[in-house]
Parts: sequence; C-alpha cells; structure tokens
Amino acid sequence: MKIIFKFTLLLLVVISMIQCKKDPATISMAGQWKMTDIHCDDGVSVTDVLGTEITQTYTYHGIEYNTVTTFTENPNNFSSTGTYTFEITTVFFGQSTTEEVEADAFLGSGEWSIDGDVFTQTFAGQVTEMAILELTGSKMRLRQDVDITLNGTHNTQTVFSTFEKQ
Repeated sequence: MKIIFKFTLLLLVVISMIQCKKDPATISMAGQWKMTDIHCDDGVSVTDVLGTEITQTYTYHGIEYNTVTTFTENPNNFSSTGTYTFEITTVFFGQSTTEEVEADAFLGSGEWSIDGDVFTQTFAGQVTEMAILELTGSKMRLRQDVDITLNGTHNTQTVFSTFEKQ
C-alpha cells in the first residue's frame, strides 16, 4: 500500500510540474535585461600548423557585468550596450595561464524570436540559436553550442549565459 501511495504522490508531483511549466512564447520579453552570468567549461581550439594539429583548451567565467540588452515586441527587436569582464584559463602544452579580459557586448541591434525552447537572434546578418534553459518574467538562462572555424582555428565550446530583467 505504501508503494502505491508513493507512486501516486510522485505521479501527481510530476503532472503538477508539467502543467505549471510556462510556454516561453507567452512570456513578455519587452524591457531591459542585464547579463548576470556567462561561462564556458569545455572550450577547445584546434589549429593546423604545418600539418600538425595543435590543441588548446580553455574555460572562462564572467566576473563583472555592465551589459544590458533591451527587447521590444511587435516588432521583436533588441539592442545591446556595455561591456563585461571575464577570467579565462587556457591550457596549452600542459601550461595553464589565467587572465582577465574585457569584452564588448554584441553592440548594436537586431531581431529576436522564440520557437519552442529555441531563442534566435539575428545580428548583422548572423543568425544565432540558443537553447532556453529557463525563461520567466524576470530571468532568462541560455545555452549556446558553438562550433566555428576562424582564420584556420576550429573552436568548440558550450556557452551558458544568464540575464535578469530590470
């Protein structure tokens, strides 16, 4: 009897959680959202030097945030201003180096959309899709899977970012 009761209770909790989950498309994005976190724990850069692949790993996390993104609805536009500082640790040939770097926000404006659990931004012709991990009326957590080659260097990383509505 105890097993049936526990199973029924667990089933009710799960159903309640599913029913309480809000559709991200119904949450108002209008307003200013301040970055409160950005981090990566799995960065890898691979460069081909004369036929030999050179690998460097890295992690980073934000330490100071002065970045604000303003969203409007109908039309769905955004603009970003500010900077943030992050601490990056790289490992190259077994040697670890840590430094602080100040970065600009994606300065400028563009368009945004939400389709299910995917948040899309179009900025300067570049389309970026991010998984929505959490979206409430006051907080947004995103995950971006990056896989890009620039100037002969292949980079992969998973970037997590958090924004809070002001």
